Amino acid sequence: MVQTADVVVIGGGVTGCSIAYHLAERGVRQVVVLEKGFLASGATGKSSACIRQHYSTPETCRMVRESLRFFETFEERTAGRTASFVRVGYLLGVDDRLRKPMEASVALQQSAGIKTRLVTLEEMREIEPRVRVDDFVAGCYEPEAGYADPSQTTQGLAGAARERGVRTLEGTEVLGITTGNGRVTGVRTANGEIQAPVVINAAGTWGDRVGRLVGVEIPITVCRHKINFFIRPREAASPHPLVYDFVKNIYTRPETGGLTLVGLLDAEEVDDRVDPDHYNEGVSFEETADAMERAAHRFPVMEQGEVARGYAGCFDVTPDWHPILDHSPVDGFYIAVGFSGHGFKLSPAVGDMMARLVIDGKKPGDDVDAFRLSRFAEGKPIRGTYGDWLMC
Repeated sequence: MVQTADVVVIGGGVTGCSIAYHLAERGVRQVVVLEKGFLASGATGKSSACIRQHYSTPETCRMVRESLRFFETFEERTAGRTASFVRVGYLLGVDDRLRKPMEASVALQQSAGIKTRLVTLEEMREIEPRVRVDDFVAGCYEPEAGYADPSQTTQGLAGAARERGVRTLEGTEVLGITTGNGRVTGVRTANGEIQAPVVINAAGTWGDRVGRLVGVEIPITVCRHKINFFIRPREAASPHPLVYDFVKNIYTRPETGGLTLVGLLDAEEVDDRVDPDHYNEGVSFEETADAMERAAHRFPVMEQGEVARGYAGCFDVTPDWHPILDHSPVDGFYIAVGFSGHGFKLSPAVGDMMARLVIDGKKPGDDVDAFRLSRFAEGKPIRGTYGDWLMC
């Protein structure tokens, strides 16, 4: 039997479930989320889930500010569900090469209402005494930052959306998208057809493949992103802030059980291209040793730490490392992919922006226009205060 819906969302990660939640919040009840695996089984489930507001464009600053407010009030918004948000603060250190871009970024963030400030090396040590600062020249501190649980966040959004009438269908792979007279008419899945006038591509690392189902080319590179966990020594077991190191190009955050998560900020990761269905989800000895060496440089006490575990997830990276949030040349087909490692922290704002785009269309001055698909063909990639250094 053919099913019907007002909107079909392809992808049951945090972005897809946020879009469904916000559509339902705005009164669109006949929404179906399709996930070929289980909710958060793709890139979302392997996210480091850091939530910091250090961004370098006006649009992303506003987006992450609003997203943080959502995480802070997650239980209230989702009828008691939890994202397990933990506030620990965010500490960033830079060398002379990035000092001026960092200062410009902090000024931009402050103008957007973000609580952040420049700090001296002495203040950095006061905030986190275990951090080595001798190769930094300056830093900034954001007290409201933290981290959350990506699977719980996704399940919380999906559960709240279901209470508003949304259907989530797991184990349902999309095989095709039907069209007629230049617009979408529905989707074909392994479990049958669903007729719908609106289809939203929130398929993450599979987003380019979904685009091709309607002849829309989406410029995404899928690359492997490595994450390692280390056990802090007993004498340094207390949690630390999110520490972002723009000299050694790593980020760290505390994890339950006295662990420290370490991820890389190397733009070269984009060269480690993979098939999201078939890639090495583990980390090698050499990759773990590299992460430990960088972490021990920044946290000398970690020389006494131990390796706990590690894994690799995937990023869906666009040419300018910013997402694509847009309607497509095919009427009724919308795109919300290419988050380049920033999707989790931006997901509440993205859900709201995409819901507004579907219901109201684009309006002059909307932030969503900055993320249009056509910017690449126009030769207008997004560049922020860090210029071509793309990790912010």
